[in-house]
Amino acid sequence: AAVVDLAGPSDWLRALPRLAAMPRLLGRGAGWIVRIAGARVPVFFRHSVRSAAGRGAVEEVTVAPVGPDGAWRSAPDGGRGRGGPTAERRIEADALAVGHGLAPATETARLLRLRHRFSRAEGGWLPETDLWGQTSLAGCFAAGDAAGVYGAAAAARSGRIAGIAAALDARRIVPRAALARVRRARRAHARASRFGAAMGRLAALPPALAASIPADTVVCRCEDVTRREIEEAIAQGAREVNQLKHFTRCGMGPCQGRICGEAVAELLAARIAGDPDEGRRAAGQWTGRAPLRPVAMDDLAGRFDYREIPTPPPAPL
Repeated sequence: AAVVDLAGPSDWLRALPRLAAMPRLLGRGAGWIVRIAGARVPVFFRHSVRSAAGRGAVEEVTVAPVGPDGAWRSAPDGGRGRGGPTAERRIEADALAVGHGLAPATETARLLRLRHRFSRAEGGWLPETDLWGQTSLAGCFAAGDAAGVYGAAAAARSGRIAGIAAALDARRIVPRAALARVRRARRAHARASRFGAAMGRLAALPPALAASIPADTVVCRCEDVTRREIEEAIAQGAREVNQLKHFTRCGMGPCQGRICGEAVAELLAARIAGDPDEGRRAAGQWTGRAPLRPVAMDDLAGRFDYREIPTPPPAPL
C-alpha cells in the first residue's frame, strides 16, 4: 500500500557517495526502487507512522510528515487526508512492518562484563575493541554486529580481522603473515563500512520521534508496560535503565529488551540530560542475563525419569 521513509530525497543524495563504495549493493537497491516505482507504490519521504488501527488486526495506518530531527510537523486544521506537505494520511492496509535501524548484539559482551562505549552512529552501545577486534577481556574478540552495525558485508570482513588476530594469539600464524592478511581485510572492511554506516544513519531512530510516543502506547509488549508507567517510574527516581527495569519490569520478558530497549532508553535519556547522547550514556544499558535467547524447558532438562538420576551414597551412621 505504501513505503514510508523517515529520510528525505536530499538525505539519500548526500549518502550516495558512501553508498557507491559497494556498487553491487547499490545496484541491488536501485533494482528494488525500480520495482517499487513500476508497481506504482506510493513512497512518502520524511514521513513516519503515527498510528495503526483495526478490529483484531491492522486495517488502517496513519502516517504524517516529520522534520529532519524526526519531530512531527504540525498540520493546520489537523490537515487530515488533504495531501498537503503537513497532512496526515490514512492508508488502508492489512499489515504493517516498522524498522528503525539496528542495534549491536551485545548480549554476550554484557554477560561477560566487557567495557562498552556508546556511539549513536554505530548503533548504540558496543564493546570497546582495538584494531584487531580485541575487547577489554584478554582472548575475547568482538566482530560483526556484536561490535557495531555496519551491514552484512562489513560484518563478514570484521570477522576475518578478528579471526586473524585469534590465530596470531594462538600462534597458528606468524606475525608477518598476519599483518599482510589483516591489511587487506581492513581495506575491504573500510569500503563496506562506508556503505553500512550511511544506511544506518538513514534508518536510525531519531530521539525526537521516541519523545512523541503517546502516553497510552505499550512500549514493552512482553510485560505490557506503557509510556505513562515508564514516565511515572522516572518521576519516582529511576535514573538508569536497570532501575527502570526494577520499577516497571520493562525488558524482563522473553525478548530481554530487544524490542523495547532502544525506545525505553531514549525516553529515560530525554529526562535526565539535555543532550541525547549524554542522556544515553547516563542511562546505561541493561545487564546481560542468561539464557541469552528463550529456551524451552525440554531443551534444558531433556527427558528422563527418577531411575536415571544419580544419587549419592547414604551418609554413614
